[in-house]
Amino acid sequence: MSKIHKDDTGRSVIYGTHPVMETIRAGRRKVHEICLVKGSDVEKRLRQEFESARLNLRYMSGIELDSLTRDAKNQGIAARVEAFPYDDFETEVLRLKRNGRFSVLVLDQVQDPNNLGNVLRSACCFGVDLVVLSRDRAVSVTPSAEKASAGSAAHMKICRVTNLNRSIETLKGVGSWVYGADSVSGTSHFEADFSGKTVLVMGAEGAGLRRLVRENCDIMVKIPITGPVGSLNVSNATSIILAEIYRQSTSPKTKH
Repeated sequence: MSKIHKDDTGRSVIYGTHPVMETIRAGRRKVHEICLVKGSDVEKRLRQEFESARLNLRYMSGIELDSLTRDAKNQGIAARVEAFPYDDFETEVLRLKRNGRFSVLVLDQVQDPNNLGNVLRSACCFGVDLVVLSRDRAVSVTPSAEKASAGSAAHMKICRVTNLNRSIETLKGVGSWVYGADSVSGTSHFEADFSGKTVLVMGAEGAGLRRLVRENCDIMVKIPITGPVGSLNVSNATSIILAEIYRQSTSPKTKH
């Protein structure tokens, strides 16, 4: 499981053009320092913007930057920032309670940072109001997850909770229907009614939803597929279902 990469000061190190720029634009984390490879394309293109924002710049060689990020695919840029700003679950539920409708994505022990990043990118694109992550046996929002999200994580409301089932019950208490995704059984996601307050629960890679989490869902949905491969990657499956939830939320006349 990927861990959050920190430098010798204890600050998080994020890398890649989109994660760094979207973190700056979101304005939710203090940016202590921008690290650049002198003469790189990204340095030439963005230096003036960084200087205008009065950000601290530090130049280093490509080898030094690769060592800092522990990933050579850093695009010549990194930033030392405060820890990822998770939101408080109870506060977010109170916010959602005031909405006529909302969509919440719950991830049950997703462990791959690339999958998490791709899921967060889809959640951002399809207007998800809140993402809830399980705290135990699950990946957190690491720099590699932020890079995979192309910076989308910086704009998302994301909570980590210890008891996922209790959190699902709390969401039910504010009038939501909880849909669990399954690759085998359940209603086609095209036939489900996602027009109201919707909570989508996606399971871990390979294992799917845990038994108690599955039993806590109101309705199980599946994606109708064909071909020799029996299931989709969790990030792909999440994108497909979120697209349908978004379609129904923006097309009220097409309710099932």
